Amino acid sequence: MSKSLTDYSVRCVSGSDLASKDVEAMIRLHKAAFPGFFLTSLGSPFLRLLYGGFVNTDSGICVVAENGEGLIGFAAGTTDPDSFFRTLLRKKGASFALAVIPGLLHNPVFVVRKCVGALFYRGEKPKGIPRAGLLSSLAVSPDASGKGVGQNLVKTFCNELSRRGVEAVYLTTDASDNDPVNRFYAKCGFHLVDAFERPGNRRMNKWARMLG
Repeated sequence: MSKSLTDYSVRCVSGSDLASKDVEAMIRLHKAAFPGFFLTSLGSPFLRLLYGGFVNTDSGICVVAENGEGLIGFAAGTTDPDSFFRTLLRKKGASFALAVIPGLLHNPVFVVRKCVGALFYRGEKPKGIPRAGLLSSLAVSPDASGKGVGQNLVKTFCNELSRRGVEAVYLTTDASDNDPVNRFYAKCGFHLVDAFERPGNRRMNKWARMLG
């Protein structure tokens, strides 16, 4: 086993064995990995609901990497994006609405526009791949950079999707000023299947990879 793999372990977790303290660790890691992003700006209550959904919903998947000091990375997503986001909105819609209130006070127009989009968000599944799971979030601690953590998280996440009968995995990420991330997914075996633009002239890339 290579030295990088002896420094940490990667495992798939569920609501039964992921303690609330680990959810808090995921939130802290998200904030460190995605400073300035919209979801980060909504704060811990919103992120707690989101990642709690990935952990506690049947179609959710959460993979974590940890060493002796705690969580150093995680990957979160779902086997069925359309069902996952519809169910999450139905069950936790009121809680999400309360969670975004601080953001509304700081930037009401922007947050309202984003929240309206979220009402109709179903994962933006690529055309022609009906049974595709979504890798929604991948975060690695800056201190763990260069140890292969991200690649191992993706590998374990994909293996879990395949185990559950999913045929492909996809994700979206920024196209502009994001070359290292786009190169990373290409290195992980993903192929660029679409490029599109979100409101605010935000250019996005959609990557997909067949499984099995």
